[in-house]
Amino acid sequence: MKVSQIIWRRLFIRFGRMIGGLPSGWMRKVLLFLVLITGVLLIAMYAHAPPLVSLQPFAPRSMKQLSMLSIVKPFKNITNEHLEYELQDYFLKHRTFNSPWSWICVAGRCERRAVKTSQRSLASCTATCGGHGRLLWPKPTGDVILGEDSVMLNLQQIEFVTISTSDHDVQNLLEHAKDIFIGNIRNLEKAATAKGQSNIDNFVIYLSAGDGKGTKLMLDTDESYKLEVKLNNKYLEGRITANSYHGVRHGLETLSQLFWWDEIAGKQGGLRVLSNVYVIDKPTFHYRGLLIDTGRQFFPIEQLKRVVDGMAASKLNTFHWHLTDSQSFPFDSTIFPHMARWGAYSAEETYSSADIKDLVDYARIRGIRIIVEIDSPAHAGAGWQWGPEHGLGELALCVDQEPWSSYCGEPNCGQLNPINKHTYKIIEELYKELLDLTEVRDIIHLGGDEVNLDCWAQYSNITQAMQAQNFTDLHALWADFEGKIYRRIVHANRDQTPKAAILWSSPLTKRPWITSQPFDPKVHVIQSWGGSTWPETGDLLEDGFRVILSHVDAWYLDCGFGKWRETGEAACGEYRTWQTVYNHRPWRDYPSSMHLIMGGEAALWSEQIGQASLGPRLWPRASAFAERLWSDPPGSGYTTEESVYTRLAAHIDLLQARGFKTEAMWPQWCTHNPGKCL
Repeated sequence: MKVSQIIWRRLFIRFGRMIGGLPSGWMRKVLLFLVLITGVLLIAMYAHAPPLVSLQPFAPRSMKQLSMLSIVKPFKNITNEHLEYELQDYFLKHRTFNSPWSWICVAGRCERRAVKTSQRSLASCTATCGGHGRLLWPKPTGDVILGEDSVMLNLQQIEFVTISTSDHDVQNLLEHAKDIFIGNIRNLEKAATAKGQSNIDNFVIYLSAGDGKGTKLMLDTDESYKLEVKLNNKYLEGRITANSYHGVRHGLETLSQLFWWDEIAGKQGGLRVLSNVYVIDKPTFHYRGLLIDTGRQFFPIEQLKRVVDGMAASKLNTFHWHLTDSQSFPFDSTIFPHMARWGAYSAEETYSSADIKDLVDYARIRGIRIIVEIDSPAHAGAGWQWGPEHGLGELALCVDQEPWSSYCGEPNCGQLNPINKHTYKIIEELYKELLDLTEVRDIIHLGGDEVNLDCWAQYSNITQAMQAQNFTDLHALWADFEGKIYRRIVHANRDQTPKAAILWSSPLTKRPWITSQPFDPKVHVIQSWGGSTWPETGDLLEDGFRVILSHVDAWYLDCGFGKWRETGEAACGEYRTWQTVYNHRPWRDYPSSMHLIMGGEAALWSEQIGQASLGPRLWPRASAFAERLWSDPPGSGYTTEESVYTRLAAHIDLLQARGFKTEAMWPQWCTHNPGKCL
């Protein structure tokens, strides 16, 4: 700082302090005017002072644009004794961050360097350095070419051309998908992009869904796609070619990940996209699920939509809605309104038919089906107590029975009455209502886990009914219940036999019960949730049953937060890190049975999940799970490649740009210094 500047600054401060002690009158007004003039002169001196990057990283903005009026106005009504402090605060708020850091690509890794000129943003380095799959999550399964060249463009320059399709519903969904794509790109913008911030004329994206008809995701839907981006002079062209709407949607998601905001481009930053791209991609497993439990905690529909958004960003395709449980029944059925009246936490914490349809439509646009589960015969208490009052008898037994540890896995208890015909009728009608709303008829989830046989055993009328049917074991009664429920739900499904009727693994799905009626390997699919070292998965595959894997020791995302009750152990033990989720590849142990593994599902049970923690508990761990199911990259199971860390960090940045609340995967310093934390 020059000597003259120091002198002026000291005079300015002293004048400010003196004014407070002067008598009122014209003298005080004159001195106040001189102080303001001094401030303006001081600002001008700061504006012409040379930058001292090494000593002063926070330099005031250029004051050439500030007139005396713009400086004086904020302070004209300020008391004199506070003038100095207000002006100092003003300078701080109008400073510019002159960072000396830039990033360069060295051996496929971005390295941070201090430079004075030709700076490069971390986002631009990440987008153009580190190999072909450097930006994409999940990693594509086919050929990938991501060139290093990019162009700047305006959001308004993006145009779509839909190659003709005869299916009106597909055309309608594609229009919605375009809007979502544009919204995702808009979320990247950190400033209004000036029209001059572009070096192309336009970016035209051609979309083709091939001969694919229908908008419903089925077990045999082809989700593959091809993405190409080429630059011809100032004309950028993109093509997404697929055999279904879902393939096009996945291609659009991949393309959206090739955009970024270059903060040092131009005066305000600018939008960039790679200009040489070739991607061939399809999922390894068809069923890529995520379970959300709304029975223990209620989550508003808008929050569930955000879960769907995150699933779409990671190319998960099945939202398993564990709608009810013994603690609450939030579904406000139009057929049986008593269920929610007796079982919801409050009138506001319910899901109407319109709510469910809204979420279903929202998810369909994003390539996701919703499978609703009303668990039975266990996990059924709240909402089922109204039977006696309406002449239907006891619909559920052991409801709130104590000691709870003798009759269920956690409070409160409740289990459907297997000998009450009205119970079966209500289940059938509830599923009919839900299936009509979701329109997912090829996959149905029947529940069926954690039945406590001691609950049923204490009722004499149940033991008498067993004797009448020559049942010598309560497992036979349980199997009979599952057979009756399955037939009822097929009837609710417009008499269409589903391609997959899912049951949770349980003692009933073990030998010898699994090989007896009513279970059919052609129809029944077992969701194996036990530990990965348990024999149940291998036994099911040996017996010819298809499985969906949800191993508790790897893919239960609610674990690790201690006890929520004083008796019993903490629910499901330690926290499952994203590395644990990512490195779990259970199918390696069953190479000859790969054709029977439909896929996997991560589960977020909600005993200890609140509305504020829903997002962070899911992301990025559910994203790590998504890549395992989509591309299943090879790995040892014990270590994770550096590229996984850097790609996942980029994916977290993308989620946060879209407004998601996520957990951090490492200190920000590691993002700024790739490789140094590994």
